[in-house]
Amino acid sequence: MKNCRFENIGFGVWTEYAGSSDFYIADNLFLGRDDRFRLIGWTGPLWASAGPYGSHLLTSYYAIKVYGPGHVIAHNAIAYFHDGIGISTYGTPPPDPDQRASSIDIYNNDMHMLNDDFVETDGGVHNVRVMNNRGINAAHGGYSAQPVFGGPVYFIGNILYHVPSGVSFKFSGKPAGLFVYHNTIIGEQTLRDPSTNMHFRNNLFLGRDTPNRGIMTWANATETFSSDYNGFRPNKNVTEQYSWLGPQAGQRLYEPKPEDWKSFATLAEFRAATQQETHGIEIDFDAFEELAPPDPTQRHAVYHSQELSFRLKPASKAVDSGVVIPTVNDGFQGRAPDLGALEVGSPEPTYGPRWLKKKLFYR
Repeated sequence: MKNCRFENIGFGVWTEYAGSSDFYIADNLFLGRDDRFRLIGWTGPLWASAGPYGSHLLTSYYAIKVYGPGHVIAHNAIAYFHDGIGISTYGTPPPDPDQRASSIDIYNNDMHMLNDDFVETDGGVHNVRVMNNRGINAAHGGYSAQPVFGGPVYFIGNILYHVPSGVSFKFSGKPAGLFVYHNTIIGEQTLRDPSTNMHFRNNLFLGRDTPNRGIMTWANATETFSSDYNGFRPNKNVTEQYSWLGPQAGQRLYEPKPEDWKSFATLAEFRAATQQETHGIEIDFDAFEELAPPDPTQRHAVYHSQELSFRLKPASKAVDSGVVIPTVNDGFQGRAPDLGALEVGSPEPTYGPRWLKKKLFYR
């Protein structure tokens, strides 16, 4: 399915059938029916008392939802749905490997105004890649793995801006096999549900000065984890910036007690206690050519990609501060890869349909 326009729809492409395989869904435009002028979530304490708006009506569910192996979902533009792109949360995967949600690529999609999440790999099994997507405005979560059955699932080169819940990566439901590389995240990562075999490299996490919220949370269910070469902007006037759960070797800690959690005010304190982020750095918004954070007091606000630039200044601390990851960042410029989704000196990815000339596809 290529080069199509879907407008005023409740659902775009939908298959729950495990025998589905090798769909190619590319260069399409999906416009749903949900609110275009304010970001409204759908459940939970953050939105239950949301003033005059309450929870949003489910007038448009998913733009794209699939199950089965071998799908490619690329260069689509999506706005005004509950969720953008998802794998069906199928329950236990089928015993037949040819009917599992594996070998799925989701890349270069442009997403605006989702009342739940941008991309959900929920129910995915093996070899799922979420790469070079741009997501602006999502009420509840950005890029989700709730759960993943073994992985690997790769989140590489994605952009996220304005997710007021603080759930940039929805790694919940005890997922396993998550590799998070080179993403630019303007917002916090606060989810505390433990994951297994989770690894972070070369990402940027910049806080919005959200009151009483730290910038980063690592929740590890087993001793298989790692985090290094990432950049962080802590929120102002917050003492617990970095939260950590890491069980002892051989321990399986799926229901941690409150005392098992450790919190740290600075990256240096976190590094000394955990031996993680030995090459991590703290930065600020002056690392970018021109970028300001979303207003943490305005959770219903709408931001537009045309007005946002995620490019780093050539002299930024985040430039040349990453680590080489073969087959992921081989084409880096300078002494070493940059942190975040966009490498200085390299062209910006093409987001959305390649035939679409308008920068703001939803206007």
